[in-house]
Amino acid sequence: MAGVALTAAASAANAYVIDFTKASTGHSGSLFQGAVTWHLSSSGILNNSQSFDGNPTPAGTGLSFETDGYGVGRNDDEISTWPNRYEWIDITFSAPVLIDAIYFLDLFRSADGSSLEVGKASINGGNPLITLAATDTAGTGASGFVGTTFGPVFASVIRFTVLASNDGYGVADGALAGIGIAPVPVPAAGVMLLGGLAGLGALRRRRKAA
Repeated sequence: MAGVALTAAASAANAYVIDFTKASTGHSGSLFQGAVTWHLSSSGILNNSQSFDGNPTPAGTGLSFETDGYGVGRNDDEISTWPNRYEWIDITFSAPVLIDAIYFLDLFRSADGSSLEVGKASINGGNPLITLAATDTAGTGASGFVGTTFGPVFASVIRFTVLASNDGYGVADGALAGIGIAPVPVPAAGVMLLGGLAGLGALRRRRKAA
């Protein structure tokens, strides 16, 4: 199992980020000293082999930006949507975790401003948790980075896709760059609660003995 890249984020909103722009992250890993594991699956071949080529490099995310993030395809580092084809990437956790940020790369607006690419993340098979609309213009050398932080949300499975709107080049596509993880996982919270109850019980026994 490949080790996950856990990096202290610059933003106070999230404690860690699973960094899909780090070349060594791989398709699976663990969080919180192994308390929770995660793995990626997709509609095709997972690929994060393309080197990051945006300018400037986004700051304040905890991402390394060694690569352009994960996409689907043997020679493609982006999640694509076009007629009769719909690509996706899922991340599945062994136990629910609190997520508080989502990051995409390679989402662009068309040069004339008439359309833009949109990344989508859906949680536990339900409605979209977020949709992130491109802000960078295609063809300018920018990274197409879009990210957002939010109040922590429990997740066991997150599906990442791209909507059909386009940037005027080829097909609608974008890359998964990272996921922010809040500091306390569900298993750890349970252990803390049990530890607190045990401590209260011990304190009561001491008082009775006195």
